Amino acid sequence: MTVQRLSLTSLLTQPLRFVLIPPALRFYLTHSLALLASLAVVAWTVWDGQSGFGLIHWVGVLFGGAILLMSLWPASWNRQRLINLAFDDQQLYLVNGLTEQAVALPRDRVCAVNKGKLPGHDGAIIAFTLDLALSEAELAVVQDTLDSQVEDRFKLDEDRYRFGFVANWQSRRQLLATVSVLAPVVVVPEIIDEDDEDDDWD
Repeated sequence: MTVQRLSLTSLLTQPLRFVLIPPALRFYLTHSLALLASLAVVAWTVWDGQSGFGLIHWVGVLFGGAILLMSLWPASWNRQRLINLAFDDQQLYLVNGLTEQAVALPRDRVCAVNKGKLPGHDGAIIAFTLDLALSEAELAVVQDTLDSQVEDRFKLDEDRYRFGFVANWQSRRQLLATVSVLAPVVVVPEIIDEDDEDDDWD
């Protein structure tokens, strides 16, 4: 089995060609604006409610306060928590940023890069997918590291599976151009469950 686990810290010390991480300026600017906006909402609500707290004031305090607390939470400012993919000249790394764990596999395991957008299981839009050739034992290691299960719709064939990735605040066109070095790019048809045929997604 050629799949190996490693920590995110050790992975980031290596000379990587690409890491799928939110751009620093856009990430920190957005968080800063959310922090300032929520702080302004809470401050205005408290000031305006001095003569009496109405329903609108409670809504402002509760929702503005919740966003303010999330903005102040140190982990919210950690871009590394959103890393889910990296690669160098020889290896592909599937990353679980929340647990700071990664799994490495040879780049030749990538069979195709699919550029069709798909709906993810958690509502997020999958920007692209990679078709990977994995044995059952290797798949088990990948699933355990990523803390996820391969959906039936993403099991393509025996020992071949599809993994989806969100754009992570990056331009999808540039992102596809970057990952296209991994394997030939194809357009994957939309995969829609029968129960979701009437649901619209962008």
